[in-house]
Amino acid sequence: MNRAIFAGMAVAAIALPAFAAVTSGLRAGDRVIPFHPTHVAGPDKGTDTCPPCKYGNRPAVQVWINSDTEKNVVATAQLLNKRVADSKSEFKAFMIKVTTCENCENFAKTAGKNKAFENVAMAYIGKDDSAIKDYKLNTGPEVKNTVFVYSKRTIVDTIVNFDASNRAHVNKLNAAITKAEATK
Repeated sequence: MNRAIFAGMAVAAIALPAFAAVTSGLRAGDRVIPFHPTHVAGPDKGTDTCPPCKYGNRPAVQVWINSDTEKNVVATAQLLNKRVADSKSEFKAFMIKVTTCENCENFAKTAGKNKAFENVAMAYIGKDDSAIKDYKLNTGPEVKNTVFVYSKRTIVDTIVNFDASNRAHVNKLNAAITKAEATK
């Protein structure tokens, strides 16, 4: 009997980390800082424009893509594209792929052809760039993406592993954007 209890406790102890929340990125109240990604689509295409530098205090979203699927990236871009188009507050959206750049050319071609990215800046940045550390990004395979919603360069909310097909995630993102747009 004691052996069975011990075995059950051992299995529970091993499984416990699997249920722990995955963390990545800056938190509410932290400040976004300058970084220079390579823009491949959107308003800053062909530049290494720093989003916080150029767009200053405007409300914005940065989606840092790590191990996400193309389907979720496109769906997320579509949500943000519509939000930017409908915005009265000069809201901006950026999707930054964290990569070693083996696939940068394919990423650029896909992003450049997709109308979902019309109002969304698509960019990439190397995994060894200092911005990864500065933004406290977890680049482990368990992190699909890290989403920062901010205004006046201050984080309003961070969402890890955003899923555009999950209504609760979409509602959380929209609520955070609305809060960022209301920040005066």
